[in-house]
Amino acid sequence: MEKKKKREDLLLEAKRFFDAHKVEIVEASREGERVVRIKFLDLSKFSPEIADLLIDSPEDTFELLESALEESEFVKNPRIRLLDPPKTAFVKIRNIRAKHLDQLVCIEGIVKQTSDVRPQVVNARFECPSCGAILSVLQVDRKFREPSRCSCQWKGNFKLLSKEMVDVQRVVIEESPDSLDGGEQPKRVNVFLKEDLVDPKIEERTTPGSRIKIYGVLKEVPVPLQTGISTRFDIALEANNIITMEESFEQLNVTENDEKEIMELASDPKVFKKLAESIAPSIYGFEKIKEAVLLQIFGGVKKTKSDGGSTRGDIHLLLVGDPGVAKSVMLKFISTIAPKGRYVSGKAATAAGLTAAVTKDEFLKGWSLEAGAMVLSNKGVVCIDEIEKMSEHDRSTMHEAMEQQSISISKANIQATLRAETTVLAAGNPKLGRFDPFTPIPQQIDISPALLSRFDVIFIIRDLPNKSQDEAIASHVLEEHKQEVIRDIVPQKLLKKYIAYAKQK
Repeated sequence: MEKKKKREDLLLEAKRFFDAHKVEIVEASREGERVVRIKFLDLSKFSPEIADLLIDSPEDTFELLESALEESEFVKNPRIRLLDPPKTAFVKIRNIRAKHLDQLVCIEGIVKQTSDVRPQVVNARFECPSCGAILSVLQVDRKFREPSRCSCQWKGNFKLLSKEMVDVQRVVIEESPDSLDGGEQPKRVNVFLKEDLVDPKIEERTTPGSRIKIYGVLKEVPVPLQTGISTRFDIALEANNIITMEESFEQLNVTENDEKEIMELASDPKVFKKLAESIAPSIYGFEKIKEAVLLQIFGGVKKTKSDGGSTRGDIHLLLVGDPGVAKSVMLKFISTIAPKGRYVSGKAATAAGLTAAVTKDEFLKGWSLEAGAMVLSNKGVVCIDEIEKMSEHDRSTMHEAMEQQSISISKANIQATLRAETTVLAAGNPKLGRFDPFTPIPQQIDISPALLSRFDVIFIIRDLPNKSQDEAIASHVLEEHKQEVIRDIVPQKLLKKYIAYAKQK
């Protein structure tokens, strides 16, 4: 009884909240939308009690808010979408545990895989053949449920009158690489999107490679075995709302203090030289290469031509050199400071891992699209080490990504074009392992002319014996082995923020 009374009190409070925000709701319903977006802050200011309930038992609270809204008669059959979840709801994908089940959680990451949008039954109405009563059964499980019996004691063989269907789509969200430390494997989680969240407008924003923030209720999904259901469960997030995060660099929070430092650095007349020296400072020399790599990270401008075609603004760089000239160190460094940087290595990279793969979707049965490294680092840098050790077939998939900056897939029943506005920094060794001084250099680069022509700048690095230079390199290396090395360079954190700030503005 008390529970019922409490529910009625909460309903009244929810109605009062919607009355206070009547104007916005009526405007939304005029445009034919049944989706009402509310801000968590507004709700918690108006009614802390409902706000607390929303965090602890979100499903019941959303239902309560929706029934309050329906009773207010602003919108028919409304859906509530949260705009800004509370700070406490933010969870890293790798930290999701059993205690988060049935609670409001908010995750962010990159869309790794999406399935097709398919209808699913949520409610079915049946007629009893004996007394003509109408029974409705909510479809919660995977299996289609019929009523077990009618009030007139009739069992089995009910006549199906109608099914209420909604659209459903499954996406897999993976942690973004910049939130990981060292060589951690990014973790992933399944997310189910329903109803208005799979509108064509929103679906465009959830293509593989997009960066999104999703909040919803964490659910457990039973793992079916041949003999029944396992004691182990899978987890999935039932989304309440999707916020697409601007493609690039807002994840780097530039504070006022940082902005001051960035402006100070920008007003320095020798800023270019200083920034170039800050690229991989543990490597001696390579002034021109460091300058080129710096310009590559900042990127050019994409231009649209008079006939609607476009010229890419990204610069591709290739370093070909003798072994042991610190090419890999350079690539590793760039992949850590470049926004959305990824590092892949020759033998361990395949065509599907670089571009995109079509995989069997075991949840909704069918095919789904999975993004590779070049799509995931869209508007960023991908560093490919030991490019000459990749197989020719795997390298040939990069042609389109490097010139047209898109990746077209036509496999199984999926035809798709993914964006890959990615800058490529590649490194490799010459054909014979080292450069042969008596053979022309172009013949010693073991890369097909078609791919070679897509690199705008190619650096040849030769390790020639030279007493003064070798002494300088040796003393530089020894200096690095000291406890504290003091160099006049821009710190790595500031450099990353400077690049992101420059790209934003």
